[in-house]
Amino acid sequence: MQRHSRLTIVAALLAMLPGCAPVNINAPSLTIPDGAVDIVWSDQGAAHVAHQYSSGFTEPARLLIDNQSAWNAAWAQLNAGASQRPLPAIDFSRYSVFIAAFGTRNTGGYDINVSRLANASHYLYVEITSTSPGATCGTTQALTQPVDIIRVAKPHAPLAYVERTLVHEC
Repeated sequence: MQRHSRLTIVAALLAMLPGCAPVNINAPSLTIPDGAVDIVWSDQGAAHVAHQYSSGFTEPARLLIDNQSAWNAAWAQLNAGASQRPLPAIDFSRYSVFIAAFGTRNTGGYDINVSRLANASHYLYVEITSTSPGATCGTTQALTQPVDIIRVAKPHAPLAYVERTLVHEC
């Protein structure tokens, strides 16, 4: 049996299990729709909290944090193996925190950024841009784990991720 056929069968079986939801035909698009309203980066709304190239996020991750306990744990993971920087104060009655982690890469030259936020079609679209070094780029020969952390105002619609990948040619 070919791989594609097996995946289709597995997906169908999982959908029949109790607690598994069927595919949402109203799921958001993989691009930010025309007419979406960009969210302005400001102190009162969406804001960058931290950006690091070395972190404890060794696996790719997209995390939405809505409480202090989860924020404490995420901040400890972000700074794993390094001196702890002071935890930024977040008022979780007004804001959520979103973390985009690239995971461990074998050299420098990698980056991840939340590049755009936009409201449309009952979703808050989070555009995440992952950048990799081109083949001719000189990079540091050290492991890196790029992470970008932002704060978004509550209430907000469910998140829909729009993933962009770029190769930076040197």
